[in-house]
Amino acid sequence: MFKHFPALVVIALVADLPLTFIGRATENISNGLLSTFVTISSIAVITPIAKAAAIVAIHNWDEGEEGAILTAFQALVRNFHIVLATSILWCVAVFVGVGLLIIPGIVVLMLGQCLMGAIILEKRSIRDSIKRSRSLVKPRFWNVLALFAIVQAVAGIASGIVETAAGSLISGVPLDIVTRALTSPIAFAPLAMMFLRASRVSDR
Repeated sequence: MFKHFPALVVIALVADLPLTFIGRATENISNGLLSTFVTISSIAVITPIAKAAAIVAIHNWDEGEEGAILTAFQALVRNFHIVLATSILWCVAVFVGVGLLIIPGIVVLMLGQCLMGAIILEKRSIRDSIKRSRSLVKPRFWNVLALFAIVQAVAGIASGIVETAAGSLISGVPLDIVTRALTSPIAFAPLAMMFLRASRVSDR
């Protein structure tokens, strides 16, 4: 997967560009709680969109197909409305779960890790995608949770390293974009690969 990292960085920009500008905009919100809510909500809704494109690209690379990035973006454009709607519903469900007792929110977050793949690659409806994601994640729930925690931690550490290294050369918005683009694939690519492997095992 390392040889495809530059391509994953390009895909990551689908989420990282809007998230960077939203992050800058929230700095002008005086209410700290509202600012945090807007930031987290934006990440929860927008990041899965890039993950959806990454799933298509990684699948095409595994199949040895050419033009993986172009195909990924084409699939994303064709399915953007349903991908966005599903992402919003998932975000709302996670927030409701967190608001109840936190743990239900974590469970919903994990059970939805295969949602984007079921929609964009398997072309399922939102309802069927929810069932599909649950069926894929449930037997390996703790493995998915561990993977999620590890990639988030590694991405966070990498973000700090990149920001420190590039901070002497650039600053502001460009630094934010570069830091996000170089580190976010660390967070979503392993989870995209998890979906592909889980779906292949379940289809045998």
